[in-house]
Amino acid sequence: MSRAGMFSRRVHAGEVCVLTYHGVLPEGSVAGASPAEGTLVSAEQFRRQLQFLKSHYELITPEAFRCRWSEGASLPKRAVLLTCDDGLLNVLTDMVPILLEEGARCLFLVTGASLQDAPATLWYEELYRMLDDAPGGAEVKIGAERFRKDSFARKDMVRYWGDLVHGLSKLCGNARSAALDKLRSQWRLPNDWKMYDPGDARAERRHRLLNRSELRQLVAQGMTVGAHTMSHPILTQMPPELAEREIRECRAGLESYLQREVWALAYPFGHDGSAAAREMRMAAEAGYTCAFLNHGGGVSQGTSPRFALPRAHVTAAMALPELEAHLSGFHEGLQRHFHRGGANVAPEEANSSCT
Repeated sequence: MSRAGMFSRRVHAGEVCVLTYHGVLPEGSVAGASPAEGTLVSAEQFRRQLQFLKSHYELITPEAFRCRWSEGASLPKRAVLLTCDDGLLNVLTDMVPILLEEGARCLFLVTGASLQDAPATLWYEELYRMLDDAPGGAEVKIGAERFRKDSFARKDMVRYWGDLVHGLSKLCGNARSAALDKLRSQWRLPNDWKMYDPGDARAERRHRLLNRSELRQLVAQGMTVGAHTMSHPILTQMPPELAEREIRECRAGLESYLQREVWALAYPFGHDGSAAAREMRMAAEAGYTCAFLNHGGGVSQGTSPRFALPRAHVTAAMALPELEAHLSGFHEGLQRHFHRGGANVAPEEANSSCT
């Protein structure tokens, strides 16, 4: 289907496809067991994807995408916007050089952690690593239940980790940091426990977030910066005043530091349920031009809600045809088809799914 051009023909004039990346895995690094590990693509994979997109689609700049929503400007047929969430150090060291070599631009959505000089990591990745490193006798509390770590299988770790992420998302950034410190003690981790060895440059590129000076370097190389909230919680789990601060203060802080307008927001995690009408209203009131989810397929139409724009999430496991199936919305249409038992499917979706 990809070779026959069936996916690209699904993208009609006036539509734009949006991809979500999370960075490039530094060369020589081995992906671990964390659910976040599969979100980083290899340098070779990223280059192949860019070259494929350039030959079959039209890569556009973030500014051109913004004009589509703020001024109603037209876009080329089969337009594709590249976005990248979180702001890991490897986007500067490993991803941007490839973007520049291929003549592409990307919208990088970063958190408030990149407004400071001190090294920082993504708290939910740190949480998983802590749980993974905890000894078997460590007690894990989920709601009112308590478990010994050695009583559950590795496959259960992701579920328990997800429950902890939901619970800790209710807290403000400072309270969440304090809660992580408490968990380190409760789970019997050493006092000097670190998520990675600070002397390991490769591990630093994999796990550390951009700091203030590196954020400026990103902009100096022609990239666009957007907001990803102050501390990357699941916003729908937060009280309204905390969620509003996460959305508003990230934009204000980035604009003050970079001295340029920050017009895009990506809701943290971005899955179904990570943002609702409340968060979308807050994004509009905070002055953003648009906001992105991380599901729903890659295609945005002129009628798509500006503060709930879908994106196709790229993972390391995707081959090029699979990426194109997600990008073009075919995968999403196929899921809807089977979810509805094949009934009431648009003719082109029904025809494609039977091909």
